[in-house]
Amino acid sequence: MCIPSWGKDLRATFEERMPKFFFGHVIKKSSTKTVKVLVNQYVFNARAQRRLKVKTKLLTHDPEEKCNIGDFVKVRHTGENVSKRKAHIVDRIIRAQEQ
Repeated sequence: MCIPSWGKDLRATFEERMPKFFFGHVIKKSSTKTVKVLVNQYVFNARAQRRLKVKTKLLTHDPEEKCNIGDFVKVRHTGENVSKRKAHIVDRIIRAQEQ
């Protein structure tokens, strides 16, 4: 019996599987240069044969402190941690909350 050898070229690395960016709403301004972003994602459950909504809260680095609560932002993964719990950075504000 021949067992195939799975090389690294056939396996997806973590960076390839990880989405490069997310879209979400700012729900909290935690501290200086930090905002909490709520990201909604849909995951298909094969057993139930339907899509499930998964909510993720990300601590995100906001270097210019321009984000306010309710803003719709594009968040990108930095590839390394900005701090102990932050690994994402605000790329741009797509729609600002009107005040």
